Amino acid sequence: MAERTIAQTIEIEASPSAVFRALTDADELSRWWTTSAESDPRTGGSFSYTWEFEEQTERNHTREGVYADVTPDEHIRYDWPMPLGNTVVDFRLGAAGDGTSLTLEHEDWGTDGDWDQAYEMHAGGWQFFLGNLKSYLERGEDRRGSEMGMKTAASV
Repeated sequence: MAERTIAQTIEIEASPSAVFRALTDADELSRWWTTSAESDPRTGGSFSYTWEFEEQTERNHTREGVYADVTPDEHIRYDWPMPLGNTVVDFRLGAAGDGTSLTLEHEDWGTDGDWDQAYEMHAGGWQFFLGNLKSYLERGEDRRGSEMGMKTAASV
């Protein structure tokens, strides 16, 4: 099975430490990405991320795993187990002027039918959520409830 990668880069007007905290701190994660989260952000630490939706409850799910590599303010890598198999999420942070350049690589996607559908769904999801991270860190705005029907800290 061939592999492919979702690769997206975004510039955020926030410090690398603020972006890193948003990607790893349980309270911060639930302000832009998950409905709820548990996170021990260190190499070997575990995480549990849960997404819940107001009406489309069949979309509710939880991902659990272990951080494979955590370098504060620079790098986060973890396995992303799915029913089809395991993929890997990798974030790299770097200074960009007064802000941060954040690169996401979501790796190890297969290429057959079910993989194709999951790949497309995740590529669109990452695009939305990275934009929401930017919106949250730059303006304090969270679009998940209004645009995705997600339960958020404000609605739970």
